[in-house]
Amino acid sequence: MTKNRAIKLSLLSLLLIIFLPSLALARDLKEEVREYYYDELDILDDETKAHIIKVNKEIETKTGSQVLVMSLDNPDGLEALDYGTTIFNDLNIGDKDKDNGALILFLEDKNADKRQVAIVTGYGLEGRLNDSKVGRIIDNFMMDSFKDGDYSLGLKEGFNAVIAEIATEYGVELNGDYSYYQDNMEDNTFATIIGAVFIIFTFFFMLSLFSSRNRGRRIYRRGGYYPGTYWTLFNNLDDDDDYDDDSFSSWSGWSSGGSFSGGGGSSGGGGASRSF
Repeated sequence: MTKNRAIKLSLLSLLLIIFLPSLALARDLKEEVREYYYDELDILDDETKAHIIKVNKEIETKTGSQVLVMSLDNPDGLEALDYGTTIFNDLNIGDKDKDNGALILFLEDKNADKRQVAIVTGYGLEGRLNDSKVGRIIDNFMMDSFKDGDYSLGLKEGFNAVIAEIATEYGVELNGDYSYYQDNMEDNTFATIIGAVFIIFTFFFMLSLFSSRNRGRRIYRRGGYYPGTYWTLFNNLDDDDDYDDDSFSSWSGWSSGGSFSGGGGSSGGGGASRSF
């Protein structure tokens, strides 16, 4: 085995050790989720469960979107947004072509007395439910109830706020009044413009800094890899390295046999989370 290949395989092994616990947990959940909610912690009251099912059936019929609400024990202390993204993609939440699903995930690590909430969005909703807006949904509609110990109400309020944004995105009317959530989530246009300008300026500043540091260097692409995703390691194995593509295939195209069935949607990790 060449030294280059040994280094790559060592890195790959380390990444798998980090990510496989969450993958394994999500894989088990795929066989258990039968409704638009999954309440392992038993914190949702019956009215909230019925509301989540009823509204999901309506929004899915009208837009193809699905908003799954989950509460899970988190003994390994996994980070909510990363873990939520893994679950999201394993359950294929939302329409396959529109990628318009959302996951509201509540985690509790009883050993550390730590709780987290994350809202993860599909690619198709990242424009409407950008990271900043998702953070505001958590702060404005959920955190007060969570701090009071009313987790069911907090999850219901967050669910309603997400549903309101999806209805606005697709211009559909839903049974029930969501104007409260829509009115309280109107963007501050000036702040949005200033934020966008700042991000663009920062991006070009960092790009110019990186270019100046690397000017004159010979960039070696063969066998190299770029940061950002560990899957690039697979694409950079030596040409004579053998591996089976099927061994890394995803678990897509499943059907729960209940009222919830993943529609094939996916997420790139958009959303926000809070700890409390």
